[in-house]
Amino acid sequence: MFFPRLRNQAKWAFVFLIVVFAGGFVFLGVGSGGLDLGQLIRDAFGNKGTSTGSISKAQEKVAERPFNAAARQNLANVYERKGQIPEAITAWEAYVRLSPRDVNSLRHLGQLELSQSDTYLREAQLAAFAQQQAGSNSPFTPPSTSKLGRSIGQDPIASAVSTRASTQLQEASTKYQTMSTKAVSTFERVVRLNPNDQQSVFALAQAADTLRNTPVAIRAYKRLLEFKIDPSTAAQIRARIKTLQQSTQGASAGG
Repeated sequence: MFFPRLRNQAKWAFVFLIVVFAGGFVFLGVGSGGLDLGQLIRDAFGNKGTSTGSISKAQEKVAERPFNAAARQNLANVYERKGQIPEAITAWEAYVRLSPRDVNSLRHLGQLELSQSDTYLREAQLAAFAQQQAGSNSPFTPPSTSKLGRSIGQDPIASAVSTRASTQLQEASTKYQTMSTKAVSTFERVVRLNPNDQQSVFALAQAADTLRNTPVAIRAYKRLLEFKIDPSTAAQIRARIKTLQQSTQGASAGG
């Protein structure tokens, strides 16, 4: 794993290892491989299934006391144990609005948002693939540019599949952009609360890098260099900063 000496043995560090591993080894530029990040995170926190808590009862408690932080936190935990991650994220967001300095919960929220971003990204990739497949010519169908192909017209089934895939792609892409922005913002909040905490800065750097938020990732990696870290790790960070800066310059030149 990258930057091993920046990680401690706490549960939070272990959970972030899960996210970074499944999120794609950002330094190597590979994908998550379809790992269920949400389940890995829930397992790390001991949330094994649907046997504990009732959503309806937790919702009733919130309805009775909407500004009670403990009730909101309980609802978030119950949603998470049931595997309803989008709902859990919304509940955690409501909780941290009531307890804005609860760093551990903010970290957990950020990790869930990062996990859900990965889920939406994979949904978008599948939709893009389906759209591409629907748009390709069948081996038994004449090319659309040929006289026969023009006379036959577009396959209505392929057209319907392509339209549906296009809608799914747009929806998943929008959800990914929204959730990835939320995740980076949450990790930034953690750093603002703990500006001198090396682990918090590292978490922000990796989250931003994984989610391709290059400006934030560069700033966070540079901040890491201000901490007392071993030369090998510092060299890896400098190399990553250089790579990100080059990619940004290349994108600017291409645009």
